Amino acid sequence: MDSKYYEQFYKNSPTAYSCQKVIYDNDGVPMDLVFSDYNKAFENLMELQGAETLNKRFIDVFPNCLENINDWNKYILDAVINKKSIQFDIIPFSSQKWIRMMIFPLQRDTLGCIYSDVTKEYIQDNEIEGFLNVNIDMLSVVNSNGYFLRVNQAFERILGYKVEELEGSSFTKLVHEDDLSSTLNRIKDLQNQKHISTFINRVRRKDGVYRYLEWHSQLNGKYIYSSARDITERRTLEEQLFEKNKNLAQLTEELKEKNKILKTLALTDELTGLYNRHFLDQKIVDEMNQSDIDRQSLSMIIIDIDFFKQVNDTWGHPVGDEVLKQTAQILKKMLRHSDTLIRLGGEEFMIILPDTNLDKAINIAERVRKSIEQFKYPIAGQLTASLGVAQREMLESFNDWYIRADNALYKAKEMERNCVVKV
Repeated sequence: MDSKYYEQFYKNSPTAYSCQKVIYDNDGVPMDLVFSDYNKAFENLMELQGAETLNKRFIDVFPNCLENINDWNKYILDAVINKKSIQFDIIPFSSQKWIRMMIFPLQRDTLGCIYSDVTKEYIQDNEIEGFLNVNIDMLSVVNSNGYFLRVNQAFERILGYKVEELEGSSFTKLVHEDDLSSTLNRIKDLQNQKHISTFINRVRRKDGVYRYLEWHSQLNGKYIYSSARDITERRTLEEQLFEKNKNLAQLTEELKEKNKILKTLALTDELTGLYNRHFLDQKIVDEMNQSDIDRQSLSMIIIDIDFFKQVNDTWGHPVGDEVLKQTAQILKKMLRHSDTLIRLGGEEFMIILPDTNLDKAINIAERVRKSIEQFKYPIAGQLTASLGVAQREMLESFNDWYIRADNALYKAKEMERNCVVKV
């Protein structure tokens, strides 16, 4: 290609380029670079004019842009003596941006350099780091092999391990041996795209004492994102009450009240106040038996808030929690006294509709969808939901019925979302 095209490419490229001459000390060792040429994109990125750069040394144009000037000397030696391409980041006072530089050899005493703005990457990293540090929950990212990639400071507060001790180590090595099998099964289910609301296991503190942790996990690509809370005191109270109930013939009023509180906690979702999956397991058998006896229709709606992860990622988990509580209130206002509303976990809800056929259930689901779409959530703004609807067939098991409704929800999410799909 003609050299004039190379020159035009260099001058007119939207990528910032420069050329520097190497200068040596009295012993012939490379010590700095002098700017000999640059393009317009370099001036725009660095917010410099040619007179401020041309024939000037790098350390004069960008003073104190590196934490250690010795690093700069090493970069020059590698590029000139070892003919290596070197990449590093600087923050020039002229622009107050984070700039990534790639230096590479051109000729014996000349180096080329490519510049790119990486300020956004630094800001995002700092925002993520800040979120991890201020969140009171234990937050972690684990890879497919079960190794911690990121953890926050809450791990040190609750388990005693410093962040650097955990990152790169195996999560399963901390799990109590009696809980290891069930924990591995839960991780396997996550990797197989199966829905998991919560699971509980015992994890070893640095001092050797085990703590009960309640985990909420979600698969994102090859990584598992989890939050955990220490529920040791609650589990200890449950175990103590169990032992007392077993040994005492007659419960005192105090124990009765504590059992009542624990039963409510066991059957309701702490965040929204709705019934949870444990209550559903107890309630659904009676609903299905009554439906079979009365030969009445029985329908199910599963509701999933669309793009809920984006709410947490954008505004944080406290805003996400408020969205879940407000959604629960929207649903409660729309139901009959005979209907049962459950939070399955995460952003999923279920409605059990006695004496309701498929057509009526679809109408109810459509009203639910519109109510959520029309509601303006504080901070999060307008959100939508996808819904799957299924009428139970005569003598059909709950598992088969649930799978059909869940498949309908999956189809709704595969489509444009914000819609109702029936089976």
